[in-house]
Amino acid sequence: MAKLHEVLAVDSDLAETAKKVAAEALITFTKKVDHFLGHDKRLVMFDQDRMQEEGGARERKELVTTVQEKLDYVAGHLIRHFDCLAQKEATNRVAQANVETPGGEVLLHDMPATLLLGLENKLAMFRKVYEAIPTLTPGIDWEQDSSERPGVYKASHPIVRHKTEKTYKSKILVEPTPQHPAQIEKWTEDVPIGDFKTEQYSSMITPARKSILLGRIDELLRLIKQARMRANSAEVVDKSVGEFIFDWIHA
Repeated sequence: MAKLHEVLAVDSDLAETAKKVAAEALITFTKKVDHFLGHDKRLVMFDQDRMQEEGGARERKELVTTVQEKLDYVAGHLIRHFDCLAQKEATNRVAQANVETPGGEVLLHDMPATLLLGLENKLAMFRKVYEAIPTLTPGIDWEQDSSERPGVYKASHPIVRHKTEKTYKSKILVEPTPQHPAQIEKWTEDVPIGDFKTEQYSSMITPARKSILLGRIDELLRLIKQARMRANSAEVVDKSVGEFIFDWIHA
């Protein structure tokens, strides 16, 4: 008895062949009608003495095929495709397996093969979301914030920037005399008058946490794939519908 995975292996090929055969038949029926037409043209002389001239004036065109032959050819491929489809869907109704860890822990019970395939595809797509998760900026000492909001980190040390103000300074270079004023040098200095303290917060996750999440998704994907392979080892349900369909159509 064949296994479900064997039917799945040929299903797409049979479907593609049936599609091509049907498309070719459609073209033949609509654009190559001359395939179904033939003729036998002969020259019949009135003068019996000239009957020998008939052979040289004969024209014959054979039929390439018949409509029924074409339908039988198409039906042959569609019957195989329909029977494969019927066997696949009938077996899918009973093909199932548990998703379980190597240690025997059952994560999901009696999952149909088609559902396992769907989960596998969706999880692979969803994994891209986790790949894009931003992580905490390296080089900063992050610690859990004491607020009630979960998943928030706070930098252990604030960023400090001085607030300065320009102050004019001056000094006497040369003391004044009765004849000359004092020579004075003037300049400005930035004098600290306070500090800007910036507390940094982040709701990103650590790189380690991201790695753990991606690892668990990958592990689950492996377990689901293994379960799908076990489900696809189910015995194929014998189901034939193709001949009945075309017998009924051509009755």
